[in-house]
Amino acid sequence: MAKPKSPKKSSAKSTTAVSSEEALPPLVLTAAEQDLLERSLKLLVNIQTVPFNARARREGYTADEHREGWRLLRLASGEAKPLDHLFAEVASGGALEGAERLRLLQDVDAFENTWFPRTRVIIRRAVPRARREAFEAAFFRNLEQQPLGPAVIVSVGTFLSRLDGLARSGEEDAKKVRQTLVKRGLTDEKLKEVRGMLGKLEVGGGPLPQRKVSAAELASAQQAQREALDDLRDWFNDWATTFRQVFGVKAQLKLGLTSAKRTSTGKTEAVAEEEDGEEDVSDEEPELDEEETGEEETDEESGPDEDEDE
Repeated sequence: MAKPKSPKKSSAKSTTAVSSEEALPPLVLTAAEQDLLERSLKLLVNIQTVPFNARARREGYTADEHREGWRLLRLASGEAKPLDHLFAEVASGGALEGAERLRLLQDVDAFENTWFPRTRVIIRRAVPRARREAFEAAFFRNLEQQPLGPAVIVSVGTFLSRLDGLARSGEEDAKKVRQTLVKRGLTDEKLKEVRGMLGKLEVGGGPLPQRKVSAAELASAQQAQREALDDLRDWFNDWATTFRQVFGVKAQLKLGLTSAKRTSTGKTEAVAEEEDGEEDVSDEEPELDEEETGEEETDEESGPDEDEDE
């Protein structure tokens, strides 16, 4: 996986020049960036514990470096982003963009994949043999499962309408099918939940209270977060390179410097991953089932410094 590129200076300037009336979508972190945040947090939390802290100090890992890591992590994760900025991003059209919209579509698609086939087989059991073919054909007329995407909004909406029709029908077969579906879990509460998801996908989530935030202000904040991500990646790679040379495999795993992966032979090996996405599997790296102490020295420096962040 290639290292995510930083926004070019020219594009940053053009972004901040966007008029306040133009929609600016929210900053959505990639999987690689989320992984960087998780591994950096793991390093920052565990490096201050015994027996890692004493060795880390001997390698030049100071209290200032520790605080810098936390500062970059908070900026890169968007922890300090004002709530007004989040409201503005949502109101400018980003309410259901990216991960949130995909999550809702996946939930609706999962509902479709679950209840379309279940309803077919329930119809075939609940409706007498002489009428089941016609009943199934009528219920599913022009109604088929759709691949993950906007089409599931229409297919599931139609399915819900057909279920309402079962409840209102005067035919005993229709009522029996609906009653059976309720017993299996397709209750009115469940249908209300699905209708809520469809509503969000259709109308975009609705307005939120906010103060007026210009597109230029939002763009500047997003650029600062992007730069913090780049700086955090450099900080992590700097210390990861140093600590991999002094800590054993088990220690590296605990510190988030190394991942455990299964090889083609079925053995588990340690894989050192730089945060540019490139992987380096060393032929000399010991396997995880070998004995490894991680820290061979225990002296009076093994306790945490009083001036270092916890």
